[in-house]
Amino acid sequence: MKKLLAILSLPLFLNSYGGMWEPYQMPSLSKELREAGFYKNVNSISNPFEYPMNAIVSLGYCSAAFISPEGLIATNYHCVERDFIQPNSSNDNDLFEKGFIARSKSEELQAAPGQKIYVTLESSDITEEILAGTNDQTDSLERFKIIENNSKTIIKNCETSDEIECRVRSFYSGETYKLEKVLQLRDIRLVYAPPAHVGEYGGEIDNWMYPRHTGDFALVRAYVGKDGSSKVYADDNVPYSSKSYLKVSAKGVEDGDFVMVLGYPGRTNRLLTFNQREYDLSEGFQNYVDFLQSRIDLIEEHTNDEDGSSLVYRGTKSGAENYFKKISGQIAGAKNFNVLENERSNWNGFMKYVDNNATEEQKKYLQELLEIIDKDIATTESNRYFGGSTLIQFSYGLIRNAEERNKPDAERKSGFQDRDQESIQNRIKYLNNAFNARVDRELFLANLEEYKKFDSELRRPMYSDALVLDSDRDEMLEKVDEIYSTSYSTPEMLLKLYDMSFDEIMMLEDPLIDFLKKVYDENLTYEEKSEKSSARKQLLRSKFIKLLRSYYKSIDKQIYADANSTLRVTFGNVSGISLQDAVYYKPFTSLEGIVKKNTGVEPFNISSELEDLINSKDYGGYASKKLGSVPVNFLSDLDITNGNSGSATINKNFELVGLAFDGMLETIISDYSFVPQARTISVDSRYLLWTLDKVENADNLLDEIEIVK
Repeated sequence: MKKLLAILSLPLFLNSYGGMWEPYQMPSLSKELREAGFYKNVNSISNPFEYPMNAIVSLGYCSAAFISPEGLIATNYHCVERDFIQPNSSNDNDLFEKGFIARSKSEELQAAPGQKIYVTLESSDITEEILAGTNDQTDSLERFKIIENNSKTIIKNCETSDEIECRVRSFYSGETYKLEKVLQLRDIRLVYAPPAHVGEYGGEIDNWMYPRHTGDFALVRAYVGKDGSSKVYADDNVPYSSKSYLKVSAKGVEDGDFVMVLGYPGRTNRLLTFNQREYDLSEGFQNYVDFLQSRIDLIEEHTNDEDGSSLVYRGTKSGAENYFKKISGQIAGAKNFNVLENERSNWNGFMKYVDNNATEEQKKYLQELLEIIDKDIATTESNRYFGGSTLIQFSYGLIRNAEERNKPDAERKSGFQDRDQESIQNRIKYLNNAFNARVDRELFLANLEEYKKFDSELRRPMYSDALVLDSDRDEMLEKVDEIYSTSYSTPEMLLKLYDMSFDEIMMLEDPLIDFLKKVYDENLTYEEKSEKSSARKQLLRSKFIKLLRSYYKSIDKQIYADANSTLRVTFGNVSGISLQDAVYYKPFTSLEGIVKKNTGVEPFNISSELEDLINSKDYGGYASKKLGSVPVNFLSDLDITNGNSGSATINKNFELVGLAFDGMLETIISDYSFVPQARTISVDSRYLLWTLDKVENADNLLDEIEIVK
């Protein structure tokens, strides 16, 4: 039996209810759903375009859900920090410190340029259309280009208006392709965000930790034109009316209750070969952690409040800290759960199946894939330190865009077509909120110091020469200073660069542009090499996954595709966990736990008003009888990853009982290699309602939300 356990770390044993399932797969899991406590018709959760699934939306990087018929959306606080709170904050009006609530729709604040809410309208299997013109004899690069051209044609035919975005999604590494038709809601406004002492209570210390007491909730609203069509921000736009919305439970859930998370998980890596796993777990993860720590240290050293750079890099630093802690937890979890040893055993079992059942051609393809991955591993570290300058990367992208615009739209690379131009311009406009030239220079220099240490065969020659990496440090510093003396370091000037033709840019005399001219052809050469390698790897991985799925079919098991930002369902139960001797983590935390953690020093610094309110025990009907208080956060055995932040946690009646926002550090290895002990942390709907009611006196929002008492 051990040989069959989680080969490639897939959650085979469904009594742990692991899995990020596509809605269409739910009927095949009806037995497991009943065991978990779901007794409704399973078909009610198999259609992504019917209630409750069609109440679930994406921000592009987080998940969210409609909770009123007037476009009101619930998501996590940390999902709105960068694009909603930061653009509306200043040193004189710091919404992180103060929080924000709109007492009427007219007070709601515009999000950063380009912020959207995505509502999935249709999804269809297009595997046959995508692979049309390819066969087993087709050259890998030619196959890649055929697939890319087929994708662009399908997308162009699908995008019938500027409010529609169409996406081709690959499942099982290209064995299956689906077309998603998505409505882009382009006027999104901030409605409510608590102050940081609520929204990120515990800060980085409590990140990935439990017991947890974080009010990681926020509300935004989607608007459209008066005719109901998607429009950019305008004063006379009206709230969007969604097809459905979730009611919000004031009863919440208790220990053992059935729960589901519906959301758009970004990416998982549970279908990897053993040589990739071995590198990650023995070396790669630790190297990445060291890299992240250096970024964090540099940002702390070179940002300050005086020039606003601390605020500008707040999100960047927070993201680096988040991944630092997560990957560190994965390193520890891999040891605690003997992941590498288990993976080695699992891989040996899989290879035994391959030896006995695969054709010689399949074996040859698998061996070639392993060799390509070994080559990729050899350049991982040097590639990590290549670049690192937002200014250079951004400007190079604009030059590439100018060159691609010389071509007919259908012949351009993805990312540079007409459909992408609005997004490119919005990124330029947003640059002031995420970039400071002085800090960017320091981050770039730190990368160069490491990059120059690699052997010359692992470095790009023209790039190294242009930055005089083989000369003494003073010459390198002089060259970097010269580049950063450019005129093109502001959104205004970069917009001018965007408007220029490729030939006009190439005629400019500017130190940044001169540097990019020197490395431009080399970059294109590396792009072509990367494309060719990716094309071959894509083909080989699709064959590997097909072989893997045939193995599972032979033992009557089904697997789910790695997360790819499409709608997924994970289900299970509210459940505490014991992860070490004599220690049991209860499933719920309470308001009183917030006060007990309060030191008055950030990140455990609540306001005196909030402390007094909690101590008064005015629970307002939102308390759990079993807990004797208002629940703040709770644990469940659900399976989530990045992108699931803000996902609706719902009960068996499809009522919102929480918002998923984190996992436990001890079991975060599940993001990479699933373990049944994994736990999801959600912020309780009762804490959200209590805060809106007792803390904010937000009658306008409480009247709008349909609350189940």
